[in-house]
Amino acid sequence: MNKTLLGFQIFFYGTFLSIVIGIISFIFIYLESNISHYLWHFLLNETSLKYFAILVFCLLGGLVVGLLRLRWGDYPKIAHTTIQQLKEQKTVDYQPIFKSLTVAFFILIFGAGVGPEATLLGALVMLSVWHADKIRYILFNQQTLATLPTLQKIGRIIHPTNYLTTYTADKIDSTLTPLKKYFNLLFIMIGITTFIILMRVTNQPSFISYMGESHWQFHDFLLFVPLIIFGFLVGKTYTAFSKKITILFTFWAEKPVKKTLIGSLAIFIVAMLTPNLLFSGQIAMGNIPTDYTLFSVLTLVLIVSVNLLFLQICLNTGWIGGDIFPIVFSAFILGFGISQLFPTVDTLFIVSTVASTMTFTILSSSLIATFFIALFFPLKLFPIIVLAVFALKSFQSLIKKK
Repeated sequence: MNKTLLGFQIFFYGTFLSIVIGIISFIFIYLESNISHYLWHFLLNETSLKYFAILVFCLLGGLVVGLLRLRWGDYPKIAHTTIQQLKEQKTVDYQPIFKSLTVAFFILIFGAGVGPEATLLGALVMLSVWHADKIRYILFNQQTLATLPTLQKIGRIIHPTNYLTTYTADKIDSTLTPLKKYFNLLFIMIGITTFIILMRVTNQPSFISYMGESHWQFHDFLLFVPLIIFGFLVGKTYTAFSKKITILFTFWAEKPVKKTLIGSLAIFIVAMLTPNLLFSGQIAMGNIPTDYTLFSVLTLVLIVSVNLLFLQICLNTGWIGGDIFPIVFSAFILGFGISQLFPTVDTLFIVSTVASTMTFTILSSSLIATFFIALFFPLKLFPIIVLAVFALKSFQSLIKKK
C-alpha cells in the first residue's frame, strides 16, 4: 500500500479510537460525579433517618465493593500497577478494563477518601495499549484487509475485542516509524481535547480550584528553607506512617468483604464528623482559602491527620483509588494552617512551598509537585514552586550519594 495512503488511514483510524477513549473517560467521570452528588447531597440528606440511612448506605457499599473484589480479584487496577506492567512486558492486559472501572465507580460513589485519578490513568494506559494493538493490526494485515468487502473491513476495524495484534519483538513495522512519535502525541491531544470539550459542554466542575492571589516579596525568602524542611519532614512522617498502616492491615487477605466493611465504618465516621473529607476532599478543595482559614492551626493539623489516616484506611481495606488529590488537599490545608503563624509573610508563598515539598516527598514525582500544584496558584508563584522542588530534590540526591 502507498505509504501516504497508509499514513492517512492510520491518522483517521487513530483519531477515531482516541475520540472513543476520550468519551469513555468522560462517561466514567460524569457518572461518578453526578451520581455521587445525587446520592450524598439529595437522597441521603433528605431522608428522615439521615444517620441510619448513611450507615446502611456505607455498609452496602462495603458489601458491593467486597463482593466484586471477591469475584473478580484485586480491582481496580491503578496507574502504578499498569505502568509497571507496561515497562516490564511492553504490553498490558486490557481485557479487564471495564471490571476495573466498575469497581472504581462503586468505590468512589460510596464516598471513599480516594481520588479517581489513579484508576482513570490506569484505565487510560490499558486503552492506549488497546489503541496501539488495533492500529498494529492494520499495519500487519494490509493485504488481507484490502481484499475484504467494505462492510466486512469496517466490521473488523470497529470491533472492540477482536482483530488486534499484540506487541512482540517481531511485531515491529518500520513503515511509519519516523512518524510514530508525532502520531502518538497527536492521538493523546485528540483524546484530551475530546474529554475537555465534553466536560465543558455538560458544565462539569473543574478539577482545579484557585487558591487566591499572591503578593510575595523577597523578604519572604527568609522563611523559604525552613518551609522546605517542614514540608520534607511532614512528608517523611506520613510515608513512615503509611508503611506501618500497611503492615497493620495485612490480616484478612483472603476475606475482602470483611476488610471492605472496615473501610465502610471509616467512611461512615468521616461522613458524620467531617463530610468534606469524603471523595478525597476534591469537592471541598475550592473552599480551603475561605472556610478552612477560619479554623485554628491545631484544628487544621487535626483535619490533615484525620484525612491522611482516612486515606490509608481506605487504601488498605480494599477501597483502592488515587492518593494524589487527598495528599494535595491535606498539603494545602496544612500550608494555610502554618501561614497563620507568620502573618507578615505572603500566605500563598507559604502554602505553595509547603504543599510542593510535602507532595514531592510523599509521591516522589517532581512533575506532580511542580506542574500539578502550580495549577492551583498564580503564575508568579511557579518559580517558587519549581525552586522548592528542585532544592529538595538536589538535597535528597546529595544525601543518597553520601
